[in-house]
Amino acid sequence: MKLAALLASCVLSASCLAQAAPAIDKPAKPPAAPAASTPPETQPVDRSTVRFGEKTAKPRTTGQVRIATYNAMNLFDSDPVTRTHSEGDPAPIKPTEEREAIAAGIRAVDADIVAMEEIESLEVLKAFRDKYLAGMGYDHAQLIESEDPRGIDNAVLSRFPIVKTEAYNDRKIGGQHPARDGNRPNPLAGEDIKFRRTPLRVDIAIPTNAFNLKGGEGETVTFLVVHHKSGRGADYWRIAEAKGVVDIIKEIEAANPKALVAVLGDFNGLITDPNGKVYTEAGMFDVFSGRDAADPRNISHESGRRIDLILLNSNLKRQLVDDSAFIYGMPARPAGADWRNTLPPAGYGSDHYPVVIDIDAKRAIGATPSPK
Repeated sequence: MKLAALLASCVLSASCLAQAAPAIDKPAKPPAAPAASTPPETQPVDRSTVRFGEKTAKPRTTGQVRIATYNAMNLFDSDPVTRTHSEGDPAPIKPTEEREAIAAGIRAVDADIVAMEEIESLEVLKAFRDKYLAGMGYDHAQLIESEDPRGIDNAVLSRFPIVKTEAYNDRKIGGQHPARDGNRPNPLAGEDIKFRRTPLRVDIAIPTNAFNLKGGEGETVTFLVVHHKSGRGADYWRIAEAKGVVDIIKEIEAANPKALVAVLGDFNGLITDPNGKVYTEAGMFDVFSGRDAADPRNISHESGRRIDLILLNSNLKRQLVDDSAFIYGMPARPAGADWRNTLPPAGYGSDHYPVVIDIDAKRAIGATPSPK
């Protein structure tokens, strides 16, 4: 018990230090030498086992910037014994074949900015990038440690500079934990509610030439990468987290009424669930709005749900390219299979799939504000 407490203390201390002094965004170092073996991106993937999402990625268009979110499912690289965990068994080091599959998904969608969830550390993220995504141009990477007991954090890979980073580990988001968590006693009863995993804010400077614009100084987009609390009895927590993120959005927009803001990541709930409604009622736009929720192409998780979302404030919504949103399907277990005792198929990387949009600054030029 003493050892576990000491390890937990170290994790929390590291989290606080990371929040106080975020790592400086530095360009990636080029690989020392090309790999002698077949590059991961050329490994064949059996697309016949794709049950959800699109079978092929939508093509890129010159002058548009592509944004994606992808939960990489336990991208760990260190000894699980050294990690602190309070929920179930420690996750093992992610197998090489799953790393290759995650990289294959990222390469297929070819996004300029990739929000990622369930990443162990900034060092693990950079090592993954340098080995499996070499040549993709993701010179800029960021992650800040949260207080999650499983050691999973939110992160960003970007082809454009990250000019601001902020985290919210210590932020109280309103209310206290109730006496019961679903149908069981709540060990956090009476404590102030905080984010389970800190939203990661990164402001990314997108240059003018990325949009094929002449003149001007480009633009900066604020991304809030989220991973809301999971669990059937945690609706109250997810609602509090959503309200906390909305408060952050309001602060950003109050400081800059022209701010371009995207909230993206694993919401652990549908857009029609209580935490999703907090966002839409605050004016955030779901990029899949109007799509058929039952269409397999609009599913982002192996369970048959769309819980990985990209939401835009009204300013950024004007730049959304019509019908650009898509989910890139990845191999999944057969329908009805129990993940606990069914091995995943070849090419499986995660139980989540990449969600993607394109934005175009030209669309906002001369655009009139949407009626309130």
